[in-house]
Amino acid sequence: MPDKSRFLVHAALGAPLNDFLTVAATDTDIKVIDIIGPRDRPHTAVVELSPDKAQQLEQHFRLTGTPSHQLTIEPDRPLSMFSGPFAPF
Repeated sequence: MPDKSRFLVHAALGAPLNDFLTVAATDTDIKVIDIIGPRDRPHTAVVELSPDKAQQLEQHFRLTGTPSHQLTIEPDRPLSMFSGPFAPF
């Protein structure tokens, strides 16, 4: 079994992240680490899962998402004061 990594699942354009969290609670391959945003309308979840499972979710989100209902997944990378568009060269 591949090692698990942390990923961010983000609700774009007001997509209901709670639907994903309900499914994640029953999927033993997904461990929810943290939920970010208001309790009734969270916008981001930090999850731990295998890269293969993350790829499956990314494909599922892309195929089932519409402009008004879209979730995205990306690797969770540490933040640094030297990362981002204003980082020194």
